[in-house]
Amino acid sequence: MGNLFYLATEEAAKGFGINLDILGSNVVNLALVVGLLVVYGGKFVGNLLEERRAKIQQEIQEAEALAAQAQSKLTQAQQDLAQAQEKAKQIKADAEVTAKRISGEILAQGDKDIERMKATAVQELDSERAKVIAQLKQRIAVLALEKAEAQLKESLNDEVQGKLISRAVAQLGG
Repeated sequence: MGNLFYLATEEAAKGFGINLDILGSNVVNLALVVGLLVVYGGKFVGNLLEERRAKIQQEIQEAEALAAQAQSKLTQAQQDLAQAQEKAKQIKADAEVTAKRISGEILAQGDKDIERMKATAVQELDSERAKVIAQLKQRIAVLALEKAEAQLKESLNDEVQGKLISRAVAQLGG
């Protein structure tokens, strides 16, 4: 402190001027600035630091709250994804079972249709065969009658006709 007083009185004697003792004057200036800061700026700087600390603490709490929300949403999304995957597996399994069942039904229906078509074809063939046979029988009968008539015309004379008529009348009861 003695040095400080000495410097202050020495400067007062000289008046205003350039102090070439940089080290001494800087220490005095530094001490004055630090003293003024402690006396007048302590509350101001303390208040600024307290406000900054409170703001930082609030931002940290908000960030932690957002992180907790994000974690909660992530957990929920993972659960939803797991449920969706399970549902997709179930749907796929159901679709495979349904496809197998429908495939079996289609094959069974196809087999039934084939059997029905075979039976229909057999019936149609039998029907056509019966028609052809009936037509052949009719044609054979017509041809046989024509041939019999032709033979009768050749071999039937008046005497044979008379005998035939007599026999027919006798059979009829006459």
